[in-house]
Amino acid sequence: MRYWLVVFLLFPFNVFNQVLISPSEYKRQQILWHGEKYLGKPYRSTVGKHIFDCSGYVKFLMADIGITVTRSSVSQVHDGQRVHNIKEAKPGDIMVFKGRNPRNNRPGHVGIVHHWGHDTLYFMHSSNTKGVTIDHLLDPYYARRFLQVRDVIGNE
Repeated sequence: MRYWLVVFLLFPFNVFNQVLISPSEYKRQQILWHGEKYLGKPYRSTVGKHIFDCSGYVKFLMADIGITVTRSSVSQVHDGQRVHNIKEAKPGDIMVFKGRNPRNNRPGHVGIVHHWGHDTLYFMHSSNTKGVTIDHLLDPYYARRFLQVRDVIGNE
């Protein structure tokens, strides 16, 4: 009996009930933690040798977890695997949007999936008007321009 008392005093009960997450889930959390540090940074600001336009921000965050993506939004639409059902988008996935002209289907903007909430997808991105910020797909500006989600992290 004394032995168990010592064990519980040295190791609180919640230590034994911890949930382990996969390496890919940990990478997805790292992107959010790291990306949130830069909220409010102006568009095209420089962090080290990185420029935080939209695709530069995505490339910077991916490099932080050891994933290489291409540099431009036009090419990032080909990185990783397409997530065909938006309901399956996960934090850390790349969101691809059309450029400023919603009639042109060419990619022109990217962001990182942040979370699901209030029946919509929230994403972090570097906006030329707001800087690094979090927006959502219920915003008509982004809803009109949304193209697809890309998973570059996968499931490990």
